Order: sequence, then C-alpha cells, then structure tokens
Amino acid sequence: MSDKDLFLKRFEEKLEKQLDKNTLKNLSKSESFGNQDLTSIDYEKFRLETLPNSITTYEKFCNFSEKMVGLKSDPKSEENIKKNLFIAHLNCNPNGVISASVLVSLSIVMLGFIILFTLSSTIGIGLILIGLGSYFAMQKIPSMLARRMKTKANDQVIIAIFYMVAFMRFNSNFELAVSFAANYLNSPLSLDFKRILWELDNSKYPTIKAAFDNYLEGWREENLEFLEAVYLIESSLYESEEFRRISLLDKSLDTILQGNYEKMLHFAQELRNKISAFNMIGIVLPILGLIILPLAASFGDPKSTWEIVFLLYDILIPVAVLYFGFVILFNRPTSVNSIGTPTNLKDFHSMQKVEIKISKTKTINVSAKIPSIIIFAIFFLIGISPLLFHSTGFDKILNERLGFIFSTSSPFGTFQEYKIIDKGIAYEYGPYGLYPGLFSLFIPLSFAFGIGYYLRNRYKKLIHLRDATKKLEREFPSATFQLGNRINEGISSELAFGAVAETMKGTEAGTFFSKIDSNIKFNGMSVEAAIFNRDKGAIIRYPSDLIVSSMKIFVRASEQGPDITAKTLIDLSKYLSEIHMSNERMNDLLTESLSSMKSQASFLAPIISGVVISIVSLVTLIMGSLTKATQDLGDVGGQGIQNFLGDSIPTYLFQGVVGIYIVMLISILIYMVTNLENGDDSILTKFEIGDKIIKGLTKYSIVVFIGIVGFSIVGSQILGSIV
Repeated sequence: MSDKDLFLKRFEEKLEKQLDKNTLKNLSKSESFGNQDLTSIDYEKFRLETLPNSITTYEKFCNFSEKMVGLKSDPKSEENIKKNLFIAHLNCNPNGVISASVLVSLSIVMLGFIILFTLSSTIGIGLILIGLGSYFAMQKIPSMLARRMKTKANDQVIIAIFYMVAFMRFNSNFELAVSFAANYLNSPLSLDFKRILWELDNSKYPTIKAAFDNYLEGWREENLEFLEAVYLIESSLYESEEFRRISLLDKSLDTILQGNYEKMLHFAQELRNKISAFNMIGIVLPILGLIILPLAASFGDPKSTWEIVFLLYDILIPVAVLYFGFVILFNRPTSVNSIGTPTNLKDFHSMQKVEIKISKTKTINVSAKIPSIIIFAIFFLIGISPLLFHSTGFDKILNERLGFIFSTSSPFGTFQEYKIIDKGIAYEYGPYGLYPGLFSLFIPLSFAFGIGYYLRNRYKKLIHLRDATKKLEREFPSATFQLGNRINEGISSELAFGAVAETMKGTEAGTFFSKIDSNIKFNGMSVEAAIFNRDKGAIIRYPSDLIVSSMKIFVRASEQGPDITAKTLIDLSKYLSEIHMSNERMNDLLTESLSSMKSQASFLAPIISGVVISIVSLVTLIMGSLTKATQDLGDVGGQGIQNFLGDSIPTYLFQGVVGIYIVMLISILIYMVTNLENGDDSILTKFEIGDKIIKGLTKYSIVVFIGIVGFSIVGSQILGSIV
C-alpha cells in the first residue's frame, strides 16, 4: 500500500470514528451528485467509462488487427497518427491503425471479387474500388476522431472558463478550479482536464500551471482566446489586491466571449458559400443525375445502370455528403450547450418506453424498438411484395383473376411485368408496371417510419425535459440576481428561495425555486439537500450542467457567509447573462444559412425528388410503350429502333434506391442543422431526425404517388392516340 493510500485509509477511519453512518452517507451523496460520470479517480478507467462505444470499439479493433496482421506504420506518418490518437484519447498505436486499414480493405476487396464472379460485375467492381479506397480512408479515422474531439471540446471551453472563474471568485486555488471544471464538464474536455490532473498526480509535471500550460499549446492555433483567458486566470493568482484579482477573472470570460463572437461572425459569412456548395453537391447535382441515369439505361443495360445508381446514391454520395458536412461542423466556432442526458432520473428508462393501451384501464410500457421493428417489418414486406409475388408466381394469378383491373387495355397496365433483356446475355428483369412502382414507396417508408418512430417516441418525453431546462437556463440569470439581492438584504438563503419563487411565479425558474423552498419547509432538508437530493432534489428534472455547477458554486459560497454568497450570485448572474447573449448573437448570425438547410430537409429535397421520380416513371412508360410498338415494324427497322430505345430502369427499383437516399439525406441535413445551431445536443438531434424523416418521406411519398398515377393516366391516353 502506497503512502497516499495509507493516509487516505487512516483519514477515513478517523472520520468514521467522529461521524455517524447517516452523516457519512449523506456527505457521500451530496459530494457525488452532478458528477455521475466520475466514478473513478483513475484516468484509464474514467476514459473507458466516458468515451462513446463507437470510439472504444474502433480502439479494440485496431488492437485486434495489430495482433492479427502485425504491420508497421510508415515512420513519416507515425508521429502524426500518434498525435491524433493522443487527442482522441485512444489507447492504441499507429501499427494497429495501419493493420486495421489493411484488414478492412482486404475484406471489402474479397467481398467484391466474390460478388463479381457470382452475382454482379458492376457491384463487384464497385466494391473492389471502394475497398481500395477504404485503405486510405481508414487511416484518416484517427485524424477525424481527433478533429471531432477537438470540435466537441471547443464547444465546452466557454463553459470551462465560466466554471473556473466562478469557482475562483471565492477560492483562489487554480488546481481546485480545474478539478471543479473537470467534475462538471462533459467529455471530451472533462477527459482532457482529468488527464491533466492524472499526469500531475503521477508527477509528470511539477505544478498544475506547468501541466496546463503544456496542454494549452495544443489550442494555440485552434482557439487562441482560450489560452488568453486561462493566462488571465493564472495571472489573478499573483494579485494581492482583491479588486485587481476579480477584474482579471472578469476579463478572462469577456476575452473568450468576445473572441468567439468575432470568429462566429467570420464563420457565418463563410458558411453561406459552404452551404451553397453543399446544396449543389449533395442535392442539386444528384437530383439532376436522377433524370439522366434512367435515360442512359434506355440506351444501355438497365441492370448495370441500376447497380451504378445503387452504388452512387446509397453508398458514395451519402458518404461524400456526410464527410462534407463534418468538415463544415469541424470548423464551427465555440458554442455553449450544457444540456445533458438525465440518466440520474429514477424514471429515465421508463421515459424512453412507449405506452401501449391494452384496455380502458390498463396500459403497458414497452421498448420503443418493438413497435419500430414491427412497423419496419410490415412496411418492408409490403415494399418487397412484388418480388415475393413473382418468385411464387402469384403475380400471374392476379393478372388472370383480376383481368378487368390488370390488363393491357387498362390505363394502368398489368399488375406487373418482367421483361427479357438481351444485351449479349439474355436475362429476366423487372418488375415493370404502375403497381410495383407504387408498392416500392413502402421500402423507404419502412426505414423512415421504423427509425423515425423509434427516435421520436424514445426521446419524446426527454425532449420536454430538455425544453424546460432550456427555458430555465434563459431565466436563470435573472433568478440568481434576485436571489443574490434577497440574501444581500439580510434574508437567509433558506427563506430567499421562497421569496424569489413568489416573485417569479409562473416561470420555470419560479417552479425550480418553489421546489427548493418546498423541500426546505416541508421535508426538513438543508439547502444543499433540497437542491441535490437524489430522490426529491429540485435539480433532478433539469439536466443542465450549467445550472448544476452554478448551484454547487452557490452552496460552496454559502459556507463563506451571506456577504460572499450574495456577491457570488450577483456575479454568476452577470456571467450567465453574458453567455446567453453570446449564444443569441451567434444564432442570429447563423439564421439565414440554417433556414435554407431546414427548408431543404423539410420541403425542397423530398418534393423535388418526388417530382423527378414521377417524371422517371413517365419516361419508363413511354420507353416501354414505344419498344412494344416497334415490334410491329419490319425486321430491320423495328429491331434497329428497339436496340436504340431499349428499356429503362423499372420504377420499382429506381424509386426504392432514391427513396432510401432521401432518408439518408434528410438525416444528414437535420444532424448538421441541430449541431450548427445548438452544438452537441444529442437529445434534440435524435428527436429531430426521427421527426423530420417521417414528415419528409410522407411528403415525398404523396408527391410520388400522385405523380406516378397522374402521369400514367395522361401518358396512357397520349400513347394510345399515337401508337
């Protein structure tokens, strides 16, 4: 046992002798609340508990690949990969990254060769090319993860400075301020701060200032204002006059807020051009291609053309659009988002379940996955039913039994038709026809409603908590100012909450303070327990790190006396107001650019794509009718025209691919909008994606349905008079 462990053990034994068990239990609860993630003082364990599963999975895969393949990295790129792995908090080495790249590349290439010789040459060649490209793409993952970590950390630097400044107003200790910030920040900046403290504890650096100064060098090019703000905080430690010390602390927060506003101003100006390019690459050009590719199929092989459409629209273009979107997000300046996931709530898991009414008096809660999977399965089975009908021969039965509806004389044609395509090697291809085209709508709808229902219902109740918390954050500066004034007037903290709650009645802040006041008066709790008690604490319904840390600062300050408490609350009110004003100004700057992306996701992309699909169905109808009409011509002339016209891609297959592309496009657009506007707000992002893909695909399907039916009627009448 080390000297440190021996000291801690003796200290605990001394506390146990002097304090009763209930006091120790309450002390433990009050200290740990609001810091659920910090379950270990050991950095390695803390890192694994905090990092997302996707990152740790990649880390494990790299370590596994190194054992399996055992390749060595290039000395030139090794240093750069090491740097990115360190920033991303990945416990693997460059050799593992190279080995993982080779393993993934070889797997995709081998799959491509298997498909090339068994199923499809086009898809096989496409996968082989994707596999070769994946070797280089996989080596970029550490840099992308590092950039993503840096971007998320960049969103937290303002709140980190706020935590340190607010703490140091009444306790001029830089190490404790860093520790306080590490406790209330989310990852990845909390990981960075925790690693600094861990390195200091392991004597890698002699002082906290030396450790922090070394860490800040990595931010020099990324966020110079962060360095300046921290240096001002450090400078306050050397001031003997209280007024000068507080002035430097105030200046540090002003510095980072002002610097970030200027960066956001430049970013908003550049964002317009980036959004224009994004719309052109991700929406306009792909939609134009939707018109050209079916025409190309008429003069070539429709099967190969459809496979190219599948590779482009369901793999390559979404990946390119997502990458371009990440590039835009990675360059976004700092924002402030302190809303977390309320995992400390007792009913947290039940809030993510769906209520199903069995009878008038009985309801059950089930996981949102169950109805989502059922919806997906039903819609998907309807979508692939034309293929199932053909494989069982049921489509022929429908054509025979329901000839009065499905016939060549009907304006809607037969139920479905498979054609023999002869492009050197004859093969059967389809299904062609109006009804398979309409049934194909259920394929993208299955993904939209399956995923959308899951996300929307899982986060529907949490989004109400999130909105209430956002409202409280907006009202909190005024509430803390009033609370500080009441305490400054000589009212005790216990009574001040009730007075402010009465003044702010009808607001979210009034409800919050009223709950604290009720806990104090009727449950006999202390101020700290009234706020942070795990069962009845007022804060448990408001998952905001900003509010939690502010109230922790208030509790710490109240230990120093009413004068310091009042001054701390008034200063907190000032800081919170400045942060709120900074956020509002940034949102105003981004409004114009974000409104165009919102309209693309909710209206333009699904509507325009629906119109294009309708036109493609008309082209398919015309091409098929003209091909049949030329069969009555002479052997030479008719065969020549048939070879020239050919057959287009079936609407069923074409629409299925494009519909899935629209689902992915809307998801990417909403992800970008929410992250640009609110930072890393996972609850809002997931709820909005679920909500918007349902609405977007519903609009798309209505347009396609009306377009296909309308064009079929009009096209049949026109062709009937011509042919």
